[in-house]
Amino acid sequence: MKTKTTLFSREITYGKKDVAELENASIKVQLIYDKTLFMLHSHLPDSLWDAWIGVPYSIISSLYKGNNDSGTIFQKWIQSPTGWKCIGCERHCLESTESPQNVNAANHGRQYKFHNGIRQSMVLQALIWSMYENIVLFKPFLGEEPFFDDDDLHTISSYFVPTYLNDFHLIERSKPCKEYKDQNIHVFQEWISAPDLVLKWNGGLTEGRWMTGVYMDHSRFAGLGPYLKDSKGQRTYMQACVQ
Repeated sequence: MKTKTTLFSREITYGKKDVAELENASIKVQLIYDKTLFMLHSHLPDSLWDAWIGVPYSIISSLYKGNNDSGTIFQKWIQSPTGWKCIGCERHCLESTESPQNVNAANHGRQYKFHNGIRQSMVLQALIWSMYENIVLFKPFLGEEPFFDDDDLHTISSYFVPTYLNDFHLIERSKPCKEYKDQNIHVFQEWISAPDLVLKWNGGLTEGRWMTGVYMDHSRFAGLGPYLKDSKGQRTYMQACVQ
């Protein structure tokens, strides 16, 4: 039976070793996102890009590279029983507004749009995992350097979560999974157990799962953003302390 950690303030303590691992791993994960996204945009027709991703490459590429003028990257990590795992990412980015009434002097016709999408994040996760599995399977027969090198493969194996566009492989392996849906797009990701957390504060009580956000800035580690996610998906953001 899983134990629950009870906190009496909005502070989560991380060991220095965990922070060092997250700093190193998040940068490697981000580089794999960048690399794959560039490849995807280079080969997909515009019609398929719009259908599957739905965000202009000029916006999402600068975002994945951590361009602070275009947006902020927020990777989502879980400290699972088998170690740290990245289940995807989210981002805010600046986009041009089309409606004149939305234009003001502060943003010069641009506004923040939040992308926490199955299209932008989960489909990319599924593509990366599919490529990883195929490279590992066929690597002895590949006549040239595969898309992911040995370091990439190690990063994916260590930190990415199996993610697919159907649930066949997860059912076949008797793995629990979570389904993400966006119109006609379905993505299935292996369910990763996160630590249970109880927060007692302001005279109230909040229960949920302990998640760790990692902020990225210009493809560099920019800090931790832990949060408690309750059964309704609502978040309570917390303060990260290192000791």
